[in-house]
Amino acid sequence: MRLNAYLTFDGTAAEAMTFYQSLLGGELTIMRFADMPDTSMVPEGMGDRVANAQLVLENMTLMASDVMGGATMGDVFRGHSGFDLQIALDDVDKGAQLYAALAEGGETQMPWGPQFWAKGFGTLRDRFGVPWMINVD
Repeated sequence: MRLNAYLTFDGTAAEAMTFYQSLLGGELTIMRFADMPDTSMVPEGMGDRVANAQLVLENMTLMASDVMGGATMGDVFRGHSGFDLQIALDDVDKGAQLYAALAEGGETQMPWGPQFWAKGFGTLRDRFGVPWMINVD
């Protein structure tokens, strides 16, 4: 059994997933709605949005898509809330670099620094609104 994170975006899934690949590595595949075998249900103007993206990393797969149809089809983007993506590292310098890169253009919540439970820890929302926790034991 595997548990993977699946993120939903409002037109920025390809940009976000490409950014995450630049930071985390891995193999990224992106399928747009226009590339689906049957596009008859894809609303006009939505073909360039991401139907499914997968960033396969060493220990997990981060998945994503864009909402397809907006309010008329029931796919309303409500933002990212109620979770954090947590990355555990064993190198303080790598943790600090990753935190800084994810925080650029985003919102720092708990600044990066040592904590009683970790050599380095910080929380943020990246420029796509995705909440992250970076932790170095």
